[in-house]
Amino acid sequence: MTAKTVVVVDQFTKRVGTVQRHGWYPIGSDPTIETSNSWEKVTVLGAVTDDGDSFYCWTEESLTRHHGIRLLEALQGEFGEELVVFLDRAGYFYARDLWEFVSGERETETVCDSSVSCVCGEKLDVWYFPSKLPELNPVEGCWNQLYEWFKHRLIPDLSTLKESILRGIDTIDEPNIWNYLCSAEG
Repeated sequence: MTAKTVVVVDQFTKRVGTVQRHGWYPIGSDPTIETSNSWEKVTVLGAVTDDGDSFYCWTEESLTRHHGIRLLEALQGEFGEELVVFLDRAGYFYARDLWEFVSGERETETVCDSSVSCVCGEKLDVWYFPSKLPELNPVEGCWNQLYEWFKHRLIPDLSTLKESILRGIDTIDEPNIWNYLCSAEG
């Protein structure tokens, strides 16, 4: 039996626009900052493996269950078909079509009496984090780094946003996922 690669996945959405923050200015000055907001956005799907490898892709579309399935296919193409994937319970991941893709069944299993559920297939297993506990997901740390990277950047349009996401992703230091999945200590 081949060991399966463990992959943790999460999503990050960034809109075109200005992040407004308070600042200190000299008395009597009248600082102005051009601001803009838009419905244009990019959602990044990020994955980190137990070996420290990473995979990022994005879309301008609102995510659906079809994106969840395509992501699982892309992860198998990138890291091999034998995977254990940890996801949150966003509707595009926690969907019957995705469960059927994984196991042939349209339902999840619950682990003992916990709030943890999973779907197990022949080569692919999907485990879901409990609801409302994003701190369990190590990829959240990647997004915290990306938020920090975007902190003082003006993003005036969609093409600048895409370029900025590429540059920002290059600065991410992927975490050791076992520190999150197994214990609170490193």
